[in-house]
Amino acid sequence: MALELRDCSFFGPALPEPFVKFELEKHLSKRKLLPKATGTEGKALQSSWDVLRRKLRKLGEHGGDRRVANHVLDPLVERLGYTHITREKTVLTREAAEDGGWLMEAEDGSVLRAWSVSLGNDLDAPNRRGRA
Repeated sequence: MALELRDCSFFGPALPEPFVKFELEKHLSKRKLLPKATGTEGKALQSSWDVLRRKLRKLGEHGGDRRVANHVLDPLVERLGYTHITREKTVLTREAAEDGGWLMEAEDGSVLRAWSVSLGNDLDAPNRRGRA
């Protein structure tokens, strides 16, 4: 399946845009992480991602962290191989009580923790403040 990234924007050093545009698909294909886009399976996968794209477009410019989780994280649970997602309680750290995020769980016991933030939040850490 060809990697379709026209709806995506990339910023920062983690995934530089030239790497994503010219190298990422080759690396994913080499590791057999891109499914075949042929037959019934390919059409079902394409349809599934089209639904996710529509949900992301509906998100718009306003929304709190729960709305972002509903439109972004919930649709990814099954696509990433997990069975369900739950909101985690606040976690006490050295800094203070912090958001525990969302925990995706699979049948085999593997988990993935994710966080959602309200739209419009600046995710860059402040340069000269202790709490980042």
